[in-house]
Amino acid sequence: MCGRFVQADSLQQLSTLLDVTLEGLSPPEARYNIAPAAHVVALCDRNEHLTLAQYEWGLIPSWSKDPSIGQRLTNARAETVWEKPSFRSSIRSSRVVVPADGFFEWSPARRDGPRGRNGKPVKEPHYFSRGDGQPMLLGGISSVWSNPADPDDIRQTLCLLTTAANTTMQPIHHRMPVIIESNDVEQWLTTPERDAREALDHVLSPASEDVLVEHVVSTEVNNSRNDGRHLIAVADESPTTLF
Repeated sequence: MCGRFVQADSLQQLSTLLDVTLEGLSPPEARYNIAPAAHVVALCDRNEHLTLAQYEWGLIPSWSKDPSIGQRLTNARAETVWEKPSFRSSIRSSRVVVPADGFFEWSPARRDGPRGRNGKPVKEPHYFSRGDGQPMLLGGISSVWSNPADPDDIRQTLCLLTTAANTTMQPIHHRMPVIIESNDVEQWLTTPERDAREALDHVLSPASEDVLVEHVVSTEVNNSRNDGRHLIAVADESPTTLF
């Protein structure tokens, strides 16, 4: 799964890499601990033009009467996304790319690992980024939801796609985000609905083994209210206490 990620330098890097601009958006602030329900910037295809737009993280299908469903739809499994009622329309016609500096994942608590305020071991956070320094391009799907009780309440929402972990990721978690290579972005965003599944299944495969690098970070990231570049720094080797 993918429950936290970073959008900081990746947005400017993406603008350079793919020659896109933040149309209609002020330059967003760097954020180092993005959690579900937050607003994030994603790349989409609008009228055959690649555009960066703002979305709410947590997909609300257009047919849903209850927006709280988005709290449960932050990730979608690549293996079943084409069939699941909540996702199948979006994967065929509303795909997005979410630029990220990297993402966090947690390994199980260890006796010799970090501890919480109660003195008990807590899960240990790891930060994953691209080894080549390029922005990480996460595959996602989107949906526009209109509140039937309030015509002014229109939300652009998304969820991130996950796939089986590669060997870099496996020691930490059995799932990982779908990572799209820059030369696949246009195909991912613009392939017509009728051709989508056959043309795009390869994009949903785990990233190559040499794509990711990883290091342990401070347990400060465990609290989603914490933010700042220090959250992606290599953690002290001595066990820390979560506060």
